[in-house]
Amino acid sequence: MPAACAVKMIHTMLLIHDDLPCMDNDDLRRGKPTNHKVFGEDVAVLAGEALLSFAVEHLALSTVGIEPSRIVRALEELARSIGLEGLVAGFVMDIHSEGLSDVGLEHLEYIHLHKIVALLEWKKKIKRKA
Repeated sequence: MPAACAVKMIHTMLLIHDDLPCMDNDDLRRGKPTNHKVFGEDVAVLAGEALLSFAVEHLALSTVGIEPSRIVRALEELARSIGLEGLVAGFVMDIHSEGLSDVGLEHLEYIHLHKIVALLEWKKKIKRKA
C-alpha cells in the first residue's frame, strides 16, 4: 500500500506541475480550476514538491514487513524512474515539443513513456518483488 500511495502522490505532483503556466498552462483539470489558478503558481510548485518528498518519506517509513535493503532498493528505483532518465526526461521533451508541427508518433511515445509509464513500471516492478 505505501508504494501505491507514493505513486499516487507523485502522479498528482506531475499533474500539478504539468498544468503550470511554464508547462502546459492549463486552467482546468477534470472540469475544475487547476491548483495554480486556485492557490497561485508559487504554492502550486511547492505543493508538487511537498507531494514528491512526502511520497519518498511515506514509502520509506510506512513500508512494514519488508527488509530495509529492499526498501532502499525500491527508493533507488523510484528515484531513477522520476529522475533524469524517467519523468524529468519526458517533461523536457514535452516542453521542447511545444509549438512544433512535425512531432511524430515516436516522439509522442517517448514523452508518454517517460512521463507516465516509467512511474507505473516502477510500481509494477515493486509489486512483483513483494
